[in-house]
Amino acid sequence: PTMALNLSLWAAFLSLATAFMHGSSCQHAYKKNSNVISDERTLSVLNLSTSDDDEHNDQPTNNNIVTGVTLKMAFDSSPVWGVADLSETKSERFTSPESLDMVHRLRRESSAVLVGRGTVEFDDCSLSVRRVELAEGQEQPVRVVLDPSLSLVGGNYAIFNDGLRTIVYYSQSAVQNNDVSLPSRSDDCVTFVPLAPSEDAEEKNDDDRLSLSPLQIVQNLSARGLTHIMVEGGPATARAFLHAGVVDRAILVRAPVEFQIPVPAQMDEDTMKTTGLNFIGKTEMGGDVVEYWTREGLEWPNPENLSSWP
Repeated sequence: PTMALNLSLWAAFLSLATAFMHGSSCQHAYKKNSNVISDERTLSVLNLSTSDDDEHNDQPTNNNIVTGVTLKMAFDSSPVWGVADLSETKSERFTSPESLDMVHRLRRESSAVLVGRGTVEFDDCSLSVRRVELAEGQEQPVRVVLDPSLSLVGGNYAIFNDGLRTIVYYSQSAVQNNDVSLPSRSDDCVTFVPLAPSEDAEEKNDDDRLSLSPLQIVQNLSARGLTHIMVEGGPATARAFLHAGVVDRAILVRAPVEFQIPVPAQMDEDTMKTTGLNFIGKTEMGGDVVEYWTREGLEWPNPENLSSWP
């Protein structure tokens, strides 16, 4: 009996150790809950302070408390603001290493990194912080995927298999109409959250009827304690968040390349202005031109040195 007890204790220890090693990022995993909605948006910059560090911070800027929604997009130099090149068989990075480092710094400064279904489908992205260091004890940002019809379910995508926390928002209508079904397996790291379709969805086509409300998503994430959301694409997701008026600031990277067959972003400077954002300056980053935009009345985290944040 003593030996059996010892073996049981040892097995339990190994189980806990394995969970700690492979699932520690999910120890605060969010459980499925469609009713967690906050009454007010938390979209502002709080208690900002700046440091005298180098122009580009390689260390986490924990004394910058930034909340709200930050949009990051990258384009070629063509007039249509191309986001990809259809002449290429595989999606390739086209911005500079310096710009890529900036993206990872922004992920580090965010509590959640959000993309649409297409970004996961075409890029098989991880959305994790890899090129810069996390603060001691800091967890990876929660990945958020908008997949209204749950078309990604069943796919072998890295974001669902790497043991990091992920929230998938989908349309209640998709399941109610028996168009799709939720995964049968349980996974503490991946949470599926149903949301009602956008209010104007009934006026749209079949695909758009399953569209999700950016405001409702922001409110739901805020209620979960995720108060700084980085929207990383793709263009349809970016446009939806812009037109919903929930974007507080934007970082637009223009690379010195022109795609042979560009995929238009269907957005431009007028889009930014009509959705309430003001252009406040630009910098050069490894040959790329980086533009900074912010909502009317909202100061950049470090207005004296735009590129120092993130």
